[in-house]
Amino acid sequence: MINLLALLVQRTKPMTLKQIRQELVGQYPESDTAARAAFERDKGDLRALGIPIELITLGGDQAGEGAYRVDRKSFELGDLGLTDEERNALQLAMATVRVGASHGDEALWKLGGERALNAPSMSMNIALDDELMKTLADGVFEHRTLTFAYKGEVRNVDPYGLLARAGYWYLVGHDHLREGQRTFRIDRIEGNITAGDKKSFDRPKGFDLQKVVPTEAELLAEGHGEDAIATVLVDATLARGVRAQFGKEAIVKEHADGGIEFAIPCANMTAFRVWLFAMVDHAVVLGPPRVREQVITWLHQLAGSR
Repeated sequence: MINLLALLVQRTKPMTLKQIRQELVGQYPESDTAARAAFERDKGDLRALGIPIELITLGGDQAGEGAYRVDRKSFELGDLGLTDEERNALQLAMATVRVGASHGDEALWKLGGERALNAPSMSMNIALDDELMKTLADGVFEHRTLTFAYKGEVRNVDPYGLLARAGYWYLVGHDHLREGQRTFRIDRIEGNITAGDKKSFDRPKGFDLQKVVPTEAELLAEGHGEDAIATVLVDATLARGVRAQFGKEAIVKEHADGGIEFAIPCANMTAFRVWLFAMVDHAVVLGPPRVREQVITWLHQLAGSR
C-alpha cells in the first residue's frame, strides 16, 4: 500500500494498472486476474484511510482504458510553517508510535507523510489508553511528581521524560525511594498513576533522555527467551541501515546481491518482533528453528486477523 501510494503521489499523470505493475516489480502476481484483485484490495484499503485515488478514463490511443491518480491537493494540508527539524520530528513520531488514535494514520498523510517513506523508520503500536498517557504527559510537561506502584513498592518519581523504544514505553525520572535517577517500563507499573502539583521539581540541566534509556540493540538482548541470537537475512534495500545500527561485528555473511545476514539479539522476543516486522518483507529469519517457527506463527496470526 505504501509503495502504491508513494508511486501515485509522485506522478503528475494518471497511471494504468499495467504501468503500475511495471514500476512496482514483484509486488503484484504475474497473473492478470490475481494482480487486478491484489491491486483492488490495496486501492480499497487506501481509500478507506482517506486517500482519494481517482479513476480516469483515457483517450487517444488508450481510449477507454482506466488509469489512476492521487490528487494531493484534495487531502494534504497547506504549509503549516514548520521548520525541517520540526516537520521531521512530527512525522517520525506519528509514523513510529500510534497511541490509541484511529485518526493518526490519516493525519500523517495529510501532513505530507510520504517524506518519511524514504527514511529508515519503524512502526509499532504501543497500547496506552488516553487517560494514562494524559497523566504521564502532565507529569513530564507540567513537572508534576508521579506516584505509582512498581515491583510491589510505592514510588514517588519526578518524571524527566518518556521514550518509546523497541516496542515499550519508558519513564525516566528521579525516584525518591531509591534517591536517584531510575528508568521504569510503563507496562510494568501496577495500578493507577496519580500526579502531584505543578512545578514540583526541576529537570536537571543537560538531561538527555535518549542516552539514559537502553538502545534498541541492548533492549533486544534483555529478555528470557531460549535463544539469544537470531540469524536474519536483510535484503539490499535495508541492509546498510541495519549494519549502521548493529555494527560490522553483527555481520554473518554478505551476499552478492547486496543482502546481508546478521546476528541479531532476540532474547526479548517482543522487541525482536517489533524490530523485525518494521522491515516488512525485506528481512527473513533463517534461524535458529525455534525463532523462525515463532515468526511464522506470528505471521499466520496476522494473516488470520485481516
